[in-house]
Amino acid sequence: MIRLGFSSIACPGHDVDGIVALARASGLQGIELRFLRGTVDLPSLDELSPARIGETRRRFQDAGLDVVVIGTGVRMNSLDPAIRAQQEAAMRANLAIARGLGARYLRVFGGPLPKDQDRERTLDAIATGLGALAEMTAAEGVQCILETHDDFCTSASVLDLYRRGASDRLGVLWDTLHSHRHGETADRTWAALGPRIRHVHVKDSFRADPAGFDFALTGEGSVPIKSFFDVLRLEAWDGYVHFEWEKGWHPEIADAEVVVPHFARAARAMLS
Repeated sequence: MIRLGFSSIACPGHDVDGIVALARASGLQGIELRFLRGTVDLPSLDELSPARIGETRRRFQDAGLDVVVIGTGVRMNSLDPAIRAQQEAAMRANLAIARGLGARYLRVFGGPLPKDQDRERTLDAIATGLGALAEMTAAEGVQCILETHDDFCTSASVLDLYRRGASDRLGVLWDTLHSHRHGETADRTWAALGPRIRHVHVKDSFRADPAGFDFALTGEGSVPIKSFFDVLRLEAWDGYVHFEWEKGWHPEIADAEVVVPHFARAARAMLS
């Protein structure tokens, strides 16, 4: 069954109560924590500390909300051992939050390929690095999921990491906008990555091509969002589709109180 939720990147300044209120007002079930009280540094927040995370978990649970994903910015695209160690440390800190909130997934990135590094060495390092993180988190009952993003928007680029040795414990977060703007249809992406897909992002855009994208209310742009829902229904998808509205990076776009309820209505109409 397809369930609906949203990423808190849509409401970067909200606290837990604000996120809960927005979800309940929109009739959404799933939460993806990316921003909280204006920061993406979730381990720095008192309400996510070991002393208080149980209380925070109960606040979401009491509202009937499922914290599905902790949206980290972790990536293993550097060849510098010190930077890679920092990324691993960030992953461990976010893993503690995922466990404390009962989140089943930790989002990671492949990242852009640095132009000052050898391409083949970098790809191998990303594959082995993300694979090692996936093994580490799986041992704690949480799965790493790689978002189709940056230089890994297409199914071929993601599959290449597995061919280079990335652990099969590494799942995929299908960001449908990014696969679409690089020329992949919904059924093509699913055919290539379906068994590995654990979570899905949707967002609409007026302009969506390899050079970039902008932002449109769900169903009002050029992205064929219904085609993604159609494939997921056909495949009896049993997971969450989350709305990702990048207010945290683009403060000039519309507020969450407008766009999140609009997404909920539009998505339900596409699913009905």
